[in-house]
Amino acid sequence: MSIPTQLEKQIIATVVYYDILNYPLTSFEIFLYLIKDTESKENKYLLSDIVELVDGSEFFKNNLDQELGFYFLKGRNKIVQERLDRKKIWDEKWKKSKKIFWIMQIIPFTKLVMGSGSFSLGNTRKDSDVDLMIVAKWGRIWTVRTFFTLLTSLLRVRRYKEKTEDMICLNHYITDKSLRIPFESLYTAQLYYHILSIYDSKEDRKMFRKFQEENQWMKKYLENYEFSQLEGLRSMKRNRILSFISKSFEFILSGKIGDYFEITMSKIQSNRIKKDPLNLKKGGRITISDDQLEFHPDSHESHIIPKFNQKMQELGISEFANQKDSGLNI
Repeated sequence: MSIPTQLEKQIIATVVYYDILNYPLTSFEIFLYLIKDTESKENKYLLSDIVELVDGSEFFKNNLDQELGFYFLKGRNKIVQERLDRKKIWDEKWKKSKKIFWIMQIIPFTKLVMGSGSFSLGNTRKDSDVDLMIVAKWGRIWTVRTFFTLLTSLLRVRRYKEKTEDMICLNHYITDKSLRIPFESLYTAQLYYHILSIYDSKEDRKMFRKFQEENQWMKKYLENYEFSQLEGLRSMKRNRILSFISKSFEFILSGKIGDYFEITMSKIQSNRIKKDPLNLKKGGRITISDDQLEFHPDSHESHIIPKFNQKMQELGISEFANQKDSGLNI
């Protein structure tokens, strides 16, 4: 059997990664999400290079199957229909979530709201929640979290423990001065590449592009990393009246009054977070600072990275089997 080329190894690594997510890929998606060997030099592949290989390579004929334009590992045909079914579920979740996103526009000091996780990938199960990543104005991150928590609680859509279906999961806050995600890994690169902007305005597009610029470290893991255009696919227009209400809240909570409120919320919430026993679990990460609030007590990364490494070893592609997590609790 012939030895696979570097590009063939990268393609199979990409298909394996998304196979773990039960998400078969088209040739174009393989091109977009192509995993890079961090030890090798940068290559510039064309989409035609990918198409020619996946359709004609003997190596892929032995390891991959293709159905309805999707590529996946041998014997995994069932994930094609699963992907199609999950896309329909995602469509329904987006319709339901739009009502919540609409009213969220009243929350002050919110610079950007982004969908993440399975929601941004369009790979949601019926019981999946809706992961959001919030960019707050610097110096008001605790105020923003207070308002988001209060609003989603009042609307009874805040995720709580095992109640997940269609619930809003507010698990990550950063600020407009701390847009760079410091936790780097193959998992986080693939995760944040798919992230999408919920709202569509000149300010949202500008902030979303700035987020992408600040996180170009993803190029270490993604061969063909370019700025994503996903923010325009399902983004919703902002409402002027709700935006005015938000600005009014900002006016009230500016200056000393807002500073006092921010400090008070910081003390109350941080003490409560630190006392939560869930935050001590292995395989997750809790980050508490005035620049970033991250709540992933049980990160999918702790399961995905080991599975990926194991599968790459089984396929004899050991150079891709040394992936590390982004710094989880051990």
